[in-house]
Amino acid sequence: MRIDVDLSPITALIIDDSRYARSFIRTGLQSFGVKTVLEAADGPAGLEILGHTPVHLVIVDQDMSPMNGIDFVRYVRSGDMVACVDVAILMVSGDAAKEVVVEARGAGVNEFLVKPVSAESLFRRVRNVLVNPKPFIRTADFIGPDRRGLSRPPPGIAERRVAPPLPRPPPLVVPIGVELPPSAAAPPPPPPRPTTAERTSHKTFAAGQVIFSEGDRGDVAYVVESGTVAIFKTVDGARVVLGTIKTNGVFGEMALIDNEPRMASAMAVEATTCLVIPMAALKAQIGKTPDLVILVLETLLHDIRKMGRELGQVRAALEQRRKGG
Repeated sequence: MRIDVDLSPITALIIDDSRYARSFIRTGLQSFGVKTVLEAADGPAGLEILGHTPVHLVIVDQDMSPMNGIDFVRYVRSGDMVACVDVAILMVSGDAAKEVVVEARGAGVNEFLVKPVSAESLFRRVRNVLVNPKPFIRTADFIGPDRRGLSRPPPGIAERRVAPPLPRPPPLVVPIGVELPPSAAAPPPPPPRPTTAERTSHKTFAAGQVIFSEGDRGDVAYVVESGTVAIFKTVDGARVVLGTIKTNGVFGEMALIDNEPRMASAMAVEATTCLVIPMAALKAQIGKTPDLVILVLETLLHDIRKMGRELGQVRAALEQRRKGG
């Protein structure tokens, strides 16, 4: 294996719940010349690193919990939690099934590498991602690198392209001995770092701890990483549970969107860890949404709040009947 590129300017992030796998990949990257290698043991921790550290390459395992690699890629490409939407992502997987590969490509990975991973196969994928970056696509249905392998249709297939091919972005690194203009040869400048108010964080709640109360002002939303959260209203002094939120469920977002007080309270049913999303981070993404969609969303939230009040009253009445019976 010949190392023909200078990878010393590159910052790489490895996300894998196996310490052994992270160690193997880190050793490989360092042997290729990568000087800065960061690690995370799960997807939420990886998102947190991307939220405050410039990274050029992410290597993520497909089979993880509580957030698997494909969900991680979707979060990155959506731009809801990090600013580096177009960061290069190499996915490693022990499952080579066609549907897994297709799902990964649909989520927006740049390269897919099947285990067992060798140093040579890892280097080939890393080199290709950095030396031959694909055009980045942003549409209503897909955000990620161009999934087409050819810039022209296969023989015998009519050309369906309605616009000229997108230009390829400049490489992040170039093979040794190849000269490019300095602006094209250097790694792109890192994306702007989120302000403190925009950074996501993690918080753990003890069983029975109230996360927020009905009527509070909403300034953050939550994603459950582990555990269970109960959503409840207080009707005539009695606590009425409207539902529960489990792993990967989102709650507390309504107050951030329509600027109304919390419609219900949230409490950890068991020891629960949540990804905390500040209002500034969510508002930054909502600002990119068309006004018509915002209007429809606000109308839906109004109806949901009304139904929540009515549901709480109905359940409270039913509970009173049970006690009276």
